[in-house]
Amino acid sequence: MSTDNIASSVMQTLGGGSGINIVKLARDLTDVEKLPAEEKIAAGQEAAEGKISALAVLKFNVQALIDQFNGLNDAAELATPTATSSDSTKVSVTATDGSALTGISDISVTTLAAAQRNKSNQYSSTTQALNSGSAFTLTITPGTGSATNVSVSAGSDTPAGIVSAINKADAGVTAMLLAEDASGSNYRIVLTGATGAANSFVVSSTLSDSDLGFHDTDNGNSTDNSGTKSMQNPADAALTYNGISITRSTNSINDAIAGVTLSLNSTHTGGATTSINVVSDQSTLKTKLQDLVTTYNDVQFAVGELSDPDSEEEEVGGALARDLAVIRTVRDTVYAAVTQDSSTPSGGITGLRDIGVTLTGYGKLEFSETVYDAKASTSYDAISTMLSAGTDNQSRYDGQSQGLAIDAIVKLEVLTDSISGIFAQRTESTSKELSAYSQDLIDLEARMEALYERYLSQFTVMETLVKQLNSTRESLADTWSNMGNFNK
Repeated sequence: MSTDNIASSVMQTLGGGSGINIVKLARDLTDVEKLPAEEKIAAGQEAAEGKISALAVLKFNVQALIDQFNGLNDAAELATPTATSSDSTKVSVTATDGSALTGISDISVTTLAAAQRNKSNQYSSTTQALNSGSAFTLTITPGTGSATNVSVSAGSDTPAGIVSAINKADAGVTAMLLAEDASGSNYRIVLTGATGAANSFVVSSTLSDSDLGFHDTDNGNSTDNSGTKSMQNPADAALTYNGISITRSTNSINDAIAGVTLSLNSTHTGGATTSINVVSDQSTLKTKLQDLVTTYNDVQFAVGELSDPDSEEEEVGGALARDLAVIRTVRDTVYAAVTQDSSTPSGGITGLRDIGVTLTGYGKLEFSETVYDAKASTSYDAISTMLSAGTDNQSRYDGQSQGLAIDAIVKLEVLTDSISGIFAQRTESTSKELSAYSQDLIDLEARMEALYERYLSQFTVMETLVKQLNSTRESLADTWSNMGNFNK
């Protein structure tokens, strides 16, 4: 029954009585007990919600610090050198990475790498049947390695079907169907292998014309390679690198100049060369270190605000003031991460402090460009080794020392682990507290409603008694008044 219905029933039943609004009185007395308890629970809820938000803020900042160290764990990420070609029509630069060192190299291209290319018989359409609709087998035999049998299914014994079957077979060659005239009445299949002298191939089949014309000289396959006729023979690229003759199976060269990938585009004549000028860039690492310092100081600022009960930050300021274990753990861990010695020291460079990253008396990091520039100019390789072990894309689980960046990440990820990390554990326990507060509110509401009903019941009895007393008083008053008028 609602409060309004109860009040209406009581007033209709009693009619008169004490004149007191017993419904309001019952509610007021209930609220006197309810409000302090409700405020206490609400305060607990607010504190728990603030703590969960504060933990999220702190985890975000620590993760940002991990991300900064992630940018330092590969040697190739520590610098962004530039490489330029004096004649990109002959040799062009397609990629560089951080391992490229300053220097000028001379390249002279004698021959380009080439792929074997063969052309089939001529066909009148893409759907011309070559085996009366029956299946057959086409075999591609490489110069080295095992042959691949390509099954051409029944109904697919057509130029288009053969091209599809070859491309699906992964036989080391690619096939295309080429229209030789604008009307689309003359078609040939063109096969192309991989570049490099070792990548030759021979085509045969179970058809009466076993090679499908791929090795027929009258189809244009007139170039000879140890008896194999092709339109174009496979060949290695031949070049000189700083006067040293080398060959490669491809025109993309990534192992001549460390950290630089070259594309051979055409040959040189008359002893000409193309110069590749590499300028190492040490400013990339400088910027990364400056960002690391800023992020570390952001973590320290967040820790300070979250632990300060007098913080003026409205949302989460002071939210962790009563959980100093979290504050202490985070402070100690991030401090250890940036001040530790590298597992791969090199050339007297053992940690961040040796390259200009140091702690102030106030617990903040600062970066000295002067110190860094001096060290980088003479010991850049040692810095790279200290930070990344001089490696790229290393596995954290191979048991090898991998440099300060990974060392720091391992320490910091103890905090951010989604199961055992302190942020996850504290968030889980605080979420349980928050759920308990919600249940406390439900329980309080039930208790207070029962108390209200009890007050109302007691006041209803009181009103009944008062009404009876008032009725008795009025009856006695009438009797005495009548007695005074007796015998008059």
